[in-house]
Amino acid sequence: MNKKNLINLSYKKLIEDLKDDLDGDNLKNDVTSNILLKNSETIECIISNREFMVICGVEFITNFIKKKFPTIRTKFFFQDGEPININSKLFTLRGNAKIILGVERTILNFLQHLSSISTTTFQFVSKLKHSNTKLLNTRKTTTGLRKLEKYASVIGGAVNHRMGLYDDILVKDNHIKILGGIQETLKFINNNKITKYKIECESFREVLFSISKGAHYILLDNMKISEIKKCLILKTKNIIFEITGGITLDNISKYSQLGADYISTSKITNSPNSVDIGLDII
Repeated sequence: MNKKNLINLSYKKLIEDLKDDLDGDNLKNDVTSNILLKNSETIECIISNREFMVICGVEFITNFIKKKFPTIRTKFFFQDGEPININSKLFTLRGNAKIILGVERTILNFLQHLSSISTTTFQFVSKLKHSNTKLLNTRKTTTGLRKLEKYASVIGGAVNHRMGLYDDILVKDNHIKILGGIQETLKFINNNKITKYKIECESFREVLFSISKGAHYILLDNMKISEIKKCLILKTKNIIFEITGGITLDNISKYSQLGADYISTSKITNSPNSVDIGLDII
């Protein structure tokens, strides 16, 4: 993922969220601050985490504030990917009170969301530390935020799967059903000289047949551990196995010991545990 493109995308998303909060792009629409605060009021704030986290989004927030609100001074004390103990000072903001309070929720929501993904991913990856299996992210992401969420999962220690439907051939169960089964599917693939592809299998029989027809990357989809063990006996240096379906933080350790190349889970992007981050005025 190109970092410059991600920074530009994050700026666009932060602007969209700020407009949602202000019903436009005018800070005067923050009716509470405009009634209670003077235009010249200056404050300094500390943003801290109220639980353990792996931070993600530092450059995105820095770029957003620098471009949109250049009078606000920021100072971050950590970089993306750093594990941070509870109640640590993440960064400071100094400047006009109306601007800071107007933008507070936008930047905290964004930082919390990406850090939730990187933190959850870190927890999953920690369960794999005694194996050679790598964790893959999936396409189960928030609409409009896929690239940023996949970036956050990589910051937490995962590896990118395909970004979308356009960058890899993945033959899934629905393709197989439409084509009339695994045999007809592989016949079609071989007749059309498709050599670089990944294919989902739901049983040892399908795995065995796929390998016999030249498949080199096989997803073991929602299989029981006993069935996966049988499949992995067939593993060679030319065949890649990915375990997918039903993987959680509670069971990933069991799957990690089986010897697959990869394990994929949507849990790191579509249901991460929340990270609590707050802003306090000094």
